Amino acid sequence: MNLIQNGTTLDHALRHCKQVYPRIKFRHTSTKEIEMIIKTLKTTNAQGYDEISVKILKWSAPFISSPLAYICNKSLETGFFPSRLKYSTVIPIFKTGDKLDIANFRPISLLIPFSKILEKIIAKRIQEHATQYQIVAKEQYGFRSSVSTDNASHTLMHEILLAMNNKLIAGGIFCDLGKASDCVNHRILLSKLDHYGIRGTFKALIDSYLKERYQRVTITEKTNIHYSNWELVKHGVP
Repeated sequence: MNLIQNGTTLDHALRHCKQVYPRIKFRHTSTKEIEMIIKTLKTTNAQGYDEISVKILKWSAPFISSPLAYICNKSLETGFFPSRLKYSTVIPIFKTGDKLDIANFRPISLLIPFSKILEKIIAKRIQEHATQYQIVAKEQYGFRSSVSTDNASHTLMHEILLAMNNKLIAGGIFCDLGKASDCVNHRILLSKLDHYGIRGTFKALIDSYLKERYQRVTITEKTNIHYSNWELVKHGVP
């Protein structure tokens, strides 16, 4: 949730549009970081197309953390995201309404556990860069650690009550961006990352991560499992 207060978020955006950011710093991963990431993954029996669950990954972590660190470091050094990690299985979960209307199903994307490890390594370095240069506005509450929409609600109520106590008029504009994540344009995203210092090999890695991704839909009907063909993903967040 983005909360605009007294123009602060707008001022933040305008200021950062004019600022020139240094390139993101490269940092290798280690077997220790790999093992810590594996521990943080939610233990489930859900499987991607490779049929390896997080539970199996955690059991084998002591034996595979070293080769995984080598593979991840090679990916960071070359700016290449392994092709076999770019396949995801989509399971439609029924929400409510008419079951014949596909809009009433929520797509759950099952990624390969090995992909999640490299993603978290990349995300950690981007978050460190964004924090160091204060790229993200403090009014951004979604998708940030240690803050949530509860904080946004509290801040909103505080601002409204403060205005009322000062006999001011409080107004708000709320925008509901339906399926916003599915509409992310990769070209625009990469151009924004470049502006914020995600350049060179690291930008190439993000570009490689987004390009040539494939997904298929899986539907389970009693004892039968139906698969669609693999299709190229052109928009959205994996």
